Amino acid sequence: MLDELEEALPALRAHRRSDLPPVDWAFIEREVGCAFPADFVELSTHYPPFVLDEFLSVHVPEAGRERNFVAGIREMTGTLASLRDDGMSHGHVPFPEPGGLVPWGDSCDGDDFYWRTGGDGPDDWTVLVAGRNDDWCEFRGSLTQYLAGLVKGTVAPDGLPPDFPVDDPAVTID
Repeated sequence: MLDELEEALPALRAHRRSDLPPVDWAFIEREVGCAFPADFVELSTHYPPFVLDEFLSVHVPEAGRERNFVAGIREMTGTLASLRDDGMSHGHVPFPEPGGLVPWGDSCDGDDFYWRTGGDGPDDWTVLVAGRNDDWCEFRGSLTQYLAGLVKGTVAPDGLPPDFPVDDPAVTID
């Protein structure tokens, strides 16, 4: 699963680590109330949080900082709940509501990135982009497929700046 992303984004490979301590997924799943997609768990096994092209921050949990990861999810779902309560979420709801959204990233321009829960489990979730201009765009695939597609140009940057990402985008550790 991770191979496609690493192939599309060679700059990411420079940050791959085999010595990262294991993340306490049991704690995260208990606190958030759900399991996470296998590709995301694999990503967190080999990479710390990172920023793609100085724009998109991918929120990956780190061992010993699981509480911070959970707090970030709660903060973003709280913001989404406020948008929903104000009639500004286009019908999207925060998890744990049925079909609710679980955040996985954000951008420096105010875009938010989520999984839409549902299907037979986390590996069936889709990616949803909440663009800062009130664009809500869905990608039917995994997080790593979405990121790889953005970089390769096979996934349109719907809801995002049209020039994102640049050719050969940089990856920095967040």
